[in-house]
Amino acid sequence: MIGMTHLSIKCILPYMDAGQRIILQQYPRIKRIDKSRSAKIETLQLPQGLMQIDSLKFEIGIVRYYPGGYTPDWVREENEKGGVQFDVGQFRGLAQAHIVPRMELDRAPTEEETAEKMEAEQKLEDLCKEMEQNPGRITVEAKAEREELEKLIHDYETRKIHSQLEYEEFVKLTVTSRDGLYSVEYVKYQKSLENTWKYLIRRLVKPNVVVVNYIMSSGSEPEIWPFGQSLRVVNLRAAKKFWTSRDIQSMRDVLSSEHTFPLRSMETVPRQSNVYLGDHLARKFIISEAPSQELILKLKCPHVHFKDYQFKSIPFKLIFGLLKKDTLKHYLFETANKNCVHDLIEYCKIDRRLPETEILKGYERDQYPINFDFPLHGTIDVCGSVYRRNVSDTMKYIIDLKCQ
Repeated sequence: MIGMTHLSIKCILPYMDAGQRIILQQYPRIKRIDKSRSAKIETLQLPQGLMQIDSLKFEIGIVRYYPGGYTPDWVREENEKGGVQFDVGQFRGLAQAHIVPRMELDRAPTEEETAEKMEAEQKLEDLCKEMEQNPGRITVEAKAEREELEKLIHDYETRKIHSQLEYEEFVKLTVTSRDGLYSVEYVKYQKSLENTWKYLIRRLVKPNVVVVNYIMSSGSEPEIWPFGQSLRVVNLRAAKKFWTSRDIQSMRDVLSSEHTFPLRSMETVPRQSNVYLGDHLARKFIISEAPSQELILKLKCPHVHFKDYQFKSIPFKLIFGLLKKDTLKHYLFETANKNCVHDLIEYCKIDRRLPETEILKGYERDQYPINFDFPLHGTIDVCGSVYRRNVSDTMKYIIDLKCQ
């Protein structure tokens, strides 16, 4: 690859697998081209504890390294599995259920356990003397008692040794390809896993990347949403129960009966909050199913695009009422049903502020786009337009409503 010309790389790079591009973009010569040539990720998925980008799987975990050379068995098992996928030490949360069993394995013996161990040592010494002096005392029960006392003392000494061992914690990154090849990297554990994920994803998923399929998984979104102001997604799919953030919590009750979340695309911006640092406010929803009025009321994002909208009638009264309350709202209705324009004309007869004559003239003459505006309240006007476009030999009608 290093021997290829700049022109050759520029031609080939857009057609390469996104996983290969992610690896190659670390080279300075390719990095410059990569910034100007948009990569395309066919599938991006962020299930708990890992990230899947086409052919590459990235896993992050916290592992321990014991400089003295001895590693407890339970730690060795964790390390071999890639480490734990939750924060520990100074970054651990106050209510992590995972921490309690680990603290139990790490802790030093208590005073009660020390006293119990000393008592067991005395009993074991007495029992061994008795068995040595009186061979008839060597019974199955006596042997079992001796083994129990020896185990108690051994467990105590093991716990004491483990509690005194010094160790360091590292973040382990494991990268696995589709053919099974993988690489492993370690960095000092100096920031939370959430921030580590954000850093990694920002390094891998550049702003010029287009994601074809983004799959949301339960427990992963949007706590580690790392994409800054927006993520360009063609198709967005979500598990039924991935709801955690306030961004779309308001839609949960309405959509909880759905098997999939009816979003085509979504853009987000960070909330200006010191409390919810990982919380993002949805900036734009593109919805592929007909919404109920309850859903429309609960959508908190400024821009909503109802795509392939199937409806009996568009709730114009509700929409104009919402625009009056929040002038930052922007609603876009897209449908193959021409009756949407007729519905708008019918609403003009109820709300006399709308220019019925102007809209009716364009509708009857089949002249598009139809642009109109009318006073909402005070100096604020609503700007509206009705236009058409051909999508795969299907004529789509779009009604665009927003405040100027």
